[in-house]
Order: sequence, then C-alpha cells, then structure tokens
Amino acid sequence: MDTKFHSSHESLTEVIYNTPGMLPSRYVFVITNLCNLKCGFCFQDRKPKKNAINAEGWISLTKELPEYARVTLTGGEPLVFPGFDKVFSYISNKFDSNIITNGILLTEKKIDYLLSFPKFKVLSISIDDIGNTTRDLREEQWNHLKEMMKYFVKKRNEIKSEALLDVKTMILDENAEKLFETYKFLVGKIGVDTHAFQFLKGSPIQHADSMFNFEEISKRSHAYVYKKFEEIEKQLEEVRKYNIKNKRASFVHPEIVSLVSEQPLPNIGYINNEEHDKTIYKPCKFPWSSIHVNSDGEVFPCLAISMGNVKKSSLDEIISGEKFKNFRETIKKQGTVEACNRCGWLRPI
Repeated sequence: MDTKFHSSHESLTEVIYNTPGMLPSRYVFVITNLCNLKCGFCFQDRKPKKNAINAEGWISLTKELPEYARVTLTGGEPLVFPGFDKVFSYISNKFDSNIITNGILLTEKKIDYLLSFPKFKVLSISIDDIGNTTRDLREEQWNHLKEMMKYFVKKRNEIKSEALLDVKTMILDENAEKLFETYKFLVGKIGVDTHAFQFLKGSPIQHADSMFNFEEISKRSHAYVYKKFEEIEKQLEEVRKYNIKNKRASFVHPEIVSLVSEQPLPNIGYINNEEHDKTIYKPCKFPWSSIHVNSDGEVFPCLAISMGNVKKSSLDEIISGEKFKNFRETIKKQGTVEACNRCGWLRPI
C-alpha cells in the first residue's frame, strides 16, 4: 500500500516546516494543461499556453531539485505532452515519481516502459464510476482502460516491481449511489492497490492552471453543497466495512475520516458546508513541503498564486523569495485561509 509514502510525507512536512531554508520534498510538474477529455467539474482552464515549458526545460528544472525530492507528473493529461517519455525517463532515473492520468492513452508498450524504472512508484488513474461515465468515455475507451489496468497489475507482478496502481474518484451527486460498487469492482476485479475518494474543492484557486491575485485567497468562497450527502456517507461506510473485512486501504480527501478504522464512520456533515470554517482544522503546513510548477513555469504552493517563474529565476530563489515568505507567513498566522475551503490537504482538529 502507498501508506508508506503518505506517512513519510506527513513526517517530512514537519521537518521542513521547522527547518528554515529547507526545500520542499514534493514537486508537482503540470507538464501540460491540455487534456483529451472535457470533464464538466474540471477546474483547469485548459487553454494552450504560448510560452509552455518544453521537454528540455522540465529536465533543466529537475536538476535543481533536492536529492530527497519526489516528483508527480500531471496535467491536464500528461500523456498528451509530446516530450513525455524524455521528461519521465530523466526524472525517474533520479527521483521517485508518480503519474496522474485519465489512462486513455496507455498502451502495453507504454506500461512496459513506465515499469522499467524502479523509481516509478505510483500510476494514479481518475475513475469516478464503472464506465467512467461522468468523464464521457466511450465504451471502447472504457474497455481499453480496463485492459490496461489489468495489464499493469499483471506486468508489475511478473517483474516484481514495487509500483502501485491507484485510483482517484471524484465524489459527485451523479455517482453518489455507485461509490462502493465502483470501489469493489476496481479492487476485486481489476486489482487496484489504493483508492482515494475526493470531495469537490471549495475554491477555484486551488491547484488551478491560471494564476490569481494574492488578495483573492482571503475572499470568501462557496463550496458545492451535495444534495445526496447522506447517501455518500452510507457508501463510504460500506467501503470502510469492506476494507476491514478484506484488509484493504482507501482514503478520503480531505482526510476528515479514516476508511480503515474498526469503528463506524462518525458524522462528517461539516464537510458539506458551503463556507470554510478555519476553527475546525489544524494549521496547514503543506505549503512548506509541496509546490506546483505550472506548464508555463509559474510556481505556486497549492493555491494558484504565482511565487515566480522558473524561466526567470531559479527554484531556490523563488522558494526563498519575498512572495513565498509572505504567503507562508500568512498561512502560519491564520492557519488556513478562505481559499483553503475543502482543500484535500485540510486536517481536522
């Protein structure tokens, strides 16, 4: 299970938070904001960037990372990036790496290539229900995706790779009654190793591919209020019981509850509030340990506020710069801000 990395990232976050000048450990490279799907709930702008970083640019940036870095390649859809293999190979020869993808462009040849790198740790695929109907997949695309996931597990086991197959499911009213059915299918029939259920974020500033002004992190945001929340709670409880019975592991983001607890799920209705209540969450420390680099070179911690551009400054200069210091001081002083509304990094007190 990927709990080892999860717990180590949490621990390393504490170290970085308390060590002035230490660089982050988690780097999310948004190598393209283009995608081959148009999901209705997607928060990305998806407009082509005239000044997007090319493969050589991503490789050059990778040379600036600390030796303890872990890199996630995402988008958009990372597999549409024309220099993907070149960037992936350079990164995965040096650092532990993950990929977040919709999986449609996977092939057996591509999977063989990914698994040939021992430092490749997790392939995360976005699936919301059986058939991925919320993402408008055609039947032949879904059938292909199923075969590719099965092939990944088979090949991984054959070569004794440590790489995990992970699924990320966006919780929607449209799939509320299908969460457990989908989970049981992916774990039981496909062989998925880990599974994360993600609530819709409460602010468009979180992890966006277009930058916002700093002042907007303090403006009140309005999270989507689920109409079928009671059903969602029932489905997650079924997932928990299945995990206990079958010794499986899955997660909820934000981590408001454990899906591997022996105890029935407590009431989690507060996550379905429209507004952010900072009094019920721990102060966030992840802007110290995790950063994003957008396809055009803009660096941001989590909220899409530009801290600088890697085309103009080194990563170290940006992270130690006044903008980043100001952002971190704001978070340290306030704990969380309005734009943190239902962020996946929130931790309840």
